[in-house]
Amino acid sequence: MSYGYRWAFRTAFRAILGREKFKGITYLRTFAPSHFEGGEWNKGGNCLRKRPFKSNETILEGVSLDMYIAQIEEFRVAEKRGKERGLKFRVIDTTQAMLLRPDGHPSRYGHWPNENVTLYNDCVHWCLPGPIDTWNDFLLEMMKMEGVRSKEEKKFLSNV
Repeated sequence: MSYGYRWAFRTAFRAILGREKFKGITYLRTFAPSHFEGGEWNKGGNCLRKRPFKSNETILEGVSLDMYIAQIEEFRVAEKRGKERGLKFRVIDTTQAMLLRPDGHPSRYGHWPNENVTLYNDCVHWCLPGPIDTWNDFLLEMMKMEGVRSKEEKKFLSNV
């Protein structure tokens, strides 16, 4: 799975780097792991946790770790190539924070209780309040810091 995931990011970053007139900032939010326990999504897996993990209760491993590493490695390559062209690449690393939040998935509660449907437990999509709200907070803070950094660079360059 990480092979295809890696190539998807490689392709996306190459497309960004291939845009000659692009001068924006590329932000990447890192991989958000699923929280299945007792099997995969289609083999009895479940994610019924209703509270965050403590930092010593879980670690990033297996497929989740492979996906994260693939994403970061491809980001670093693109970032290096981007610097050569004066492009800015920033990473919003939410992986560890999201690893600790198994309570942010809809699980089996992703539909109305009276619906007569057969659904798998959904431990991949982040749609409950809390964890994904922090992604916006992280992005906003990074954009603010980018503005401060830009002002400082302009001030420095005008004094040179």
